Amino acid sequence: MIDGTMADTTLSLSAFPFLTPDEFGSACRALAERTRSCTAAQVDGGWSSVRLVTQNTISLKISKLFEVQSPVLDDADLREVSTLTDASRSMQAQAEARAMEDVDEDPEALVRTDLYPTLQIDYDIVFSPIYQVPVLYFVLRWHNHQGPVGLDAVYQYVVPEQYRQQLQSVGVMGGISFGYHPESGAPAFFVHPCNTADAMAHVADGQSVTTGTYLLIWLGLVGQSVNLHIPCEIVVSDGASPY
Repeated sequence: MIDGTMADTTLSLSAFPFLTPDEFGSACRALAERTRSCTAAQVDGGWSSVRLVTQNTISLKISKLFEVQSPVLDDADLREVSTLTDASRSMQAQAEARAMEDVDEDPEALVRTDLYPTLQIDYDIVFSPIYQVPVLYFVLRWHNHQGPVGLDAVYQYVVPEQYRQQLQSVGVMGGISFGYHPESGAPAFFVHPCNTADAMAHVADGQSVTTGTYLLIWLGLVGQSVNLHIPCEIVVSDGASPY
């Protein structure tokens, strides 16, 4: 559900780096409007969908699809695949085609492993009344592979390498925790918000932050640590920058 209420993106924040529930709602609407006015950003940034939900409480839901190397292949397997010649690739394709014909007769004749299965991450930006900042919840699921989606998979496929040690040691941005989604009650991962306010204040460094720019700055801090990067088209869609 998308609320048609237009957001005033110039509103000053009453107690930055903290937000009130109304300010959070305005920030979510502002980001949704930016995305809606720049549909190309959803493709270029890997955002497959963006939804503003206004039932009960406001939240912003973003889904992202990306391909990863198959978790069932070890390093030796990947090196072997990468060194295939054009001729051997052609032979392999022919063999796979013949195998697929066999599957038509016997569905259990072939168990095919995708080298690059598709991983979907569903992110939810919700408001924490305790910390008075946004919190990023997310869940993972494979589209064409039956692999694990636990914390190990999060650090292997979702968290960029430069952020792994920081998150695992509960650094500046806090660590990744596992709990229950505050709205759905379903199990989900989330980036703990214990240090979010301090990090936001440090990045802003005394400069003015409005409801229109708050989530852009916040995503630059929290989102990129779990592979939720801001498409540049969204940032420049109206000629504005986070500051």
